[in-house]
Amino acid sequence: MSRATCCKWGPRIWGLLVIVASTVGPLFGQHEPPQHPTVKFLSGGSPIQHIVFIFKENRSFDSYFGTFPGANGATTGTISTGQVIPLGHLPDLTPNDPGHGWPEALTSMDGGKMDMFDIIDGGNINGAFLSYSQFQQSDIPNYFAYAYNFVLSDNTFSSMHAGSFPQHLYSVAAQSDGVINIPFRTSGAQVNGWGCDDPDDTYVQVMDEAGNVTGEFPCFDFPTLADSMESASIPWKYYAPRYGQQGYVFNTFNAINHIRNSSLWSSNVVPDTQFASDALNGLLPAMSWLVTGAASEHPPNSSCYGENWTVNQINAIMEGPDWNSTAIFLTWDDFGGFYDHVPVPQADVYGFGPRVPMLIISPYAIPGYISHTQYEFSSVLKFAEETFGLAPLTQRDADANDMQDSFDYSQAPNPPLILTPRSCPVTSTSSVNFGSQAVGIASPGIAVKVTNWGSSVLNLGKFSTTGDFSYTTQCPKKGLAPGSTCILDITFTPTQTGARTGTLTISESASGSPQLVSLTGIGSNAKISVHYPGFFYRIAPLNSHIVKNLTYTNVGKTPITIAKVQVIGEFSQSNNCHRSVAPGTSCTFKVTFTPTTTGDQYGNLVINDSDVGSPHMVHLVGGGQAAVPSPAALAFSAVPQGSSSVPLTVTLTNYGAVFLNVVSIVTQGDFAQNNNCGTGLPAGANCQIDVTFTPTASGTRAGALLFGDNDQTSPQIVTLTGDGT
Repeated sequence: MSRATCCKWGPRIWGLLVIVASTVGPLFGQHEPPQHPTVKFLSGGSPIQHIVFIFKENRSFDSYFGTFPGANGATTGTISTGQVIPLGHLPDLTPNDPGHGWPEALTSMDGGKMDMFDIIDGGNINGAFLSYSQFQQSDIPNYFAYAYNFVLSDNTFSSMHAGSFPQHLYSVAAQSDGVINIPFRTSGAQVNGWGCDDPDDTYVQVMDEAGNVTGEFPCFDFPTLADSMESASIPWKYYAPRYGQQGYVFNTFNAINHIRNSSLWSSNVVPDTQFASDALNGLLPAMSWLVTGAASEHPPNSSCYGENWTVNQINAIMEGPDWNSTAIFLTWDDFGGFYDHVPVPQADVYGFGPRVPMLIISPYAIPGYISHTQYEFSSVLKFAEETFGLAPLTQRDADANDMQDSFDYSQAPNPPLILTPRSCPVTSTSSVNFGSQAVGIASPGIAVKVTNWGSSVLNLGKFSTTGDFSYTTQCPKKGLAPGSTCILDITFTPTQTGARTGTLTISESASGSPQLVSLTGIGSNAKISVHYPGFFYRIAPLNSHIVKNLTYTNVGKTPITIAKVQVIGEFSQSNNCHRSVAPGTSCTFKVTFTPTTTGDQYGNLVINDSDVGSPHMVHLVGGGQAAVPSPAALAFSAVPQGSSSVPLTVTLTNYGAVFLNVVSIVTQGDFAQNNNCGTGLPAGANCQIDVTFTPTASGTRAGALLFGDNDQTSPQIVTLTGDGT
């Protein structure tokens, strides 16, 4: 195919709005291309013929570009106690993956206060405050280079206050069909993909606009931008990892039935490793989506490795023949549990979610421009629809800003910016903070990862620590193979109170050796009996009470005065500590979880005292449930194959104060049900579900009873087992 024919995707609009279609016939066959409605561009015409949508993972705007000059960024953040703290240094390889799903996003946002990122899972482990950390320019220099030379958006919000799966659906369809979470299996087994090829026991939470949540198989048939392009004979490809590869879950068209189970799956959904070659050889379609696995930057994966991968893809575009007609949109799919200071606008019941970075790279992107226009992922689809003359898919893309403020089609085109991938750091971080730790007591370990990014064996030499810090490791003495990672587990045992510092030194054969990691912590006379993850309370009926005890001990030689105790979330406390705790004595905090709201609930116990390590924080998490089925499991006696058992009964009770909408009751496997629940239950009422077992084969048979309702813990699941004979 010649370049002349590969680069005209249907009707185009140029300076005088002349429709150019003469080169379309050879590409799509002999039929005339469909005529699309006229598109309005700011400059009266658009030379864009290729759109590349690169979708990476789990970073907030402030965590990546909070320090970018002129952007609406932040270098401090407010935590759940109301205290404002400086944002720390974000490790290249994070020690954990902070929570970033539907409940964590809503908790973090806190109704627009943006001050609860520390209480979500993994947000603050023993004083590390990972959620309140960010990169500097030196950590992601090539991303900053793109921002300086092209367009940085500082007002792009994720489409939903949710995790990756629904965000990826928005990236192709401007909707998620109500999906609010990632798929799970009722058996508890791992989900290898998110979509139509999942096992039958796979479900995902789907919420309607009234707040009713059901469990649905993650295989849908709503229209996507790819369908619009197919109808208009405009070429597209989705570049993604294949089954069994890391990142296959991000292969979004696996969840679109009419694509996953059609010839388009093999012709248009192609390996992500193919993208650079296509770009270099002028084979890019009109619309490309690009996702990947290990280089996705999804914590705990390396941002350096991910940035290098991105640079290689963009270099391929810029070195190929299609650069002059390409617009690249590079973004991250959700906030990843990382702090962002900008209150989130509400588009509908599903979104938006916290801000994410967005880079717009094109010969016609306004160089050095920071766009303050509100974007979301549907904005990229809006841009594509205007470019190719396609109708909007949903109200979201119809209402979205079209990103045209970031382009000037009359400017001298930006030249290619060929960047050099950089050497990634051998150690996952340059600093480790342990927070407060009782004197003479060893802390939980914190992992420092050592990675060989090279192509030959990394010879490991001597490891050492100074100060009140020690390490253990299973790093191989013979050296670390290319692409491999090993871990040093660092612990802090303070010998006295106050700020304590030390250094981890790692000698190896890479350039820049030895690697130095700064170690800090605070020695405290207050010993708290619980480290992270703190207190985990089971899912409990609304307005019930669950109590857990925490012991507070003064290991010092002078009294400690307790000034104030804060409890955040649906938790309360009582204690017998009084105002002062004498040396060598202990007291008890009784921490009670009393859920009044359904779904996951996060909190914090904060003890403010006269100790140098104050405040002392304990992470709290529980779940509230209005719709409570009982029992939680049914086990049927042996039944001959093809025969039916006597019914066993499950009772569903509404422990809430409002009407419980029961929108679905379904069984999975060799089980059936009848019920008297009707459309729902008033407060305090219950209904019965009779379940029967009819084995279709011999041996142990497993299934589930699932309830759909307006409780955020929906679907509630009763596990079912029986033996067929």
